[in-house]
Amino acid sequence: MVAHSGHHVRSWGLWSLPAPALTFFLLVDAAAVTYALTILATSPRVADLSTAVTLCACAVVCIEGARRVERRRRRGGALHKDLQPVWMIAAAIVLPPTTALLCVILLRTWWRVRASRCIPHRWTFSTAVVVIAAGIAHSTYDAVAGVLGDAGWAQHQVVTVATMLAGIAFLATDALLCAVAIRLLAPTSTLREMFGDSADLAVDAVTGGLGCLVAAASMVTPWAGVLGIPITLAGQRALLLAQLESEASTDGKTELSNFPHWRQEVEDLLDRARRRESRFAILLADIDHFKRINDTHGHLAGDHVLREVAARMRAVIRTEDVAGRFGGEEFVIGMPGIDVADAVGAAHRLRTAISGSLLPIRPAEAGTDGAEVVRLTISVGVAVYPSDGTTLDQLLDHADRALYAAKAAGRNRVSRGQGIEPDAVPLAQPTDLDAPGQRRATVP
Repeated sequence: MVAHSGHHVRSWGLWSLPAPALTFFLLVDAAAVTYALTILATSPRVADLSTAVTLCACAVVCIEGARRVERRRRRGGALHKDLQPVWMIAAAIVLPPTTALLCVILLRTWWRVRASRCIPHRWTFSTAVVVIAAGIAHSTYDAVAGVLGDAGWAQHQVVTVATMLAGIAFLATDALLCAVAIRLLAPTSTLREMFGDSADLAVDAVTGGLGCLVAAASMVTPWAGVLGIPITLAGQRALLLAQLESEASTDGKTELSNFPHWRQEVEDLLDRARRRESRFAILLADIDHFKRINDTHGHLAGDHVLREVAARMRAVIRTEDVAGRFGGEEFVIGMPGIDVADAVGAAHRLRTAISGSLLPIRPAEAGTDGAEVVRLTISVGVAVYPSDGTTLDQLLDHADRALYAAKAAGRNRVSRGQGIEPDAVPLAQPTDLDAPGQRRATVP
């Protein structure tokens, strides 16, 4: 029995983390446990129990009321942020540390029990982060209130400023600790991946503001926190609406813009180019012989190749360029401020990024020499405003005819519809030396 338990512990995903991430996780967990043991030496006050019960009850109602919404949002795959910390922020500000800690642990345990899936060491880490954030928030409130009170500020001013700074301290601690964990788990993570985009920061701002309002209301009367329930539930649904809007404009297989959304964005950019009398380019790219991937390796392998091509496309275009999936194995890119020479150069860089290296068809499997890979090529048609057309439809038509010319000339080429652009020499066919240790599948 003991041996079985020891084997179970050794099989936890925690121990498979990189050494820096494992060390950080354990340090945060240890800090939270140390803080909890320190403050639990003080018994909760009976006078605070009504406020604690109200905040916990309101939080449970919101967790249960938003379960379907949160399940839908979690399937989105983006950095997940919700309004659950509203009640923890309020508890950290209004209640003494011991009672606030009990509320945090109760709410995190309730979430764990009700969650359909949960990775234990991640739940433990996130709970530790919230415990530390709540402790820092309470300390911030007490310190600021003490300093402002000694300075002779009015009571309502003291409460307002101290509550706001405590909410900021909670969110900043949570964001920083989680960002460090993300960076240690994935050293190449960007700041956006670590802290979230503008929408995620807006969720933090709403969470902090609502948490401070609930705290202020609870100071007037313990039952005032009930007023936060409908606001929180409405906020959760608003978050889902924003995600649905994003999904409606995104191609599910490549995570590029779908064509209707791409067209809307590019029309706006093209209108701006007209007003400023600047250039604008359209690249229309098609994967050569893509049907053979689906026929030979299956549609799941084809979908994986599409994702790989889209990822490499994003890596070579500029941030102001707009890439989308035109349909099937065709991709389209709108490039503002680009003349003919730059557009052709960008098309060749794109062609080389795809044709110059091997693309994985599916991950490596146990017992094999490596991932199965394939060498693909793409053909690219180029159209530039205003020489090749003055409307988006004209530019797309010109790029389509240029793409057809590139394919007719032998594929793996770049064309503007008036012959093949220079430096479009087809890459050499792959050999057994292309990718040692990998299984190779060639598409002629």
